[in-house]
Formats: sequence, structure tokens, C-alpha cells
Amino acid sequence: MDEPVTLLSAASFVVFALYSIVLYAYGLIRTGLIAFVLLLVSGVIGVAVSLTNVALVYDRYLGIRLLGRSGWMIFYYAFVCIQPIEGLLSVIGATLLVFWITRKGLTNR
Repeated sequence: MDEPVTLLSAASFVVFALYSIVLYAYGLIRTGLIAFVLLLVSGVIGVAVSLTNVALVYDRYLGIRLLGRSGWMIFYYAFVCIQPIEGLLSVIGATLLVFWITRKGLTNR
């Protein structure tokens, strides 16, 4: 590992993902909204993706050594494909949350 800035950047995503899990869990406990369940799942996936990213930034050949060439290719495609799923869950959860907030705001006028 010869790029500490890249490693710190990758590690910051782990911190952000962990914070989002705590934030969404708090929101779920306080409101019981299903939107927070989707956001929590997105946050858990985000932690897994972020930790994997840190490992790969730290040692870019780790996957090939652990999984072999064909295993690495399968893992790589799964790793790339899970990220839009995380984003989709996050966007759906945020959309539901915005609908709830705006509906509450309109009924309180």
C-alpha cells in the first residue's frame, strides 16, 4: 500500500456507512417507517461494499490470491452489480421518506 490518501478516502466511506446505519436505526425506532428499513438495508450493504473497497485499496491483488482468477471474476461482477442495488434501495427509501415528510407538512398547515 503506497497511497495513504486513497486508503483514507476508502476508509471514510466505512465511517459514513456506519453512521448512516446508526442514523437510520434511530429513525426506524422513532417513527417505525418502512423507508428506514430500506435505508438500513442499504446502509448494511454500504458497509460491506466499503469494507471490501478498503481491503482492495490496501491490497489490490488480494481477491485474486484468495479466490483464484475465475472466483475473482465472479466476485468482481457481484461487487460491481451490488452497488446499484444499494443505490436503488437508498433512493426508494429516501423517496418514501420525502413523501412522508411532505404529507405530514401538508396536513399540519
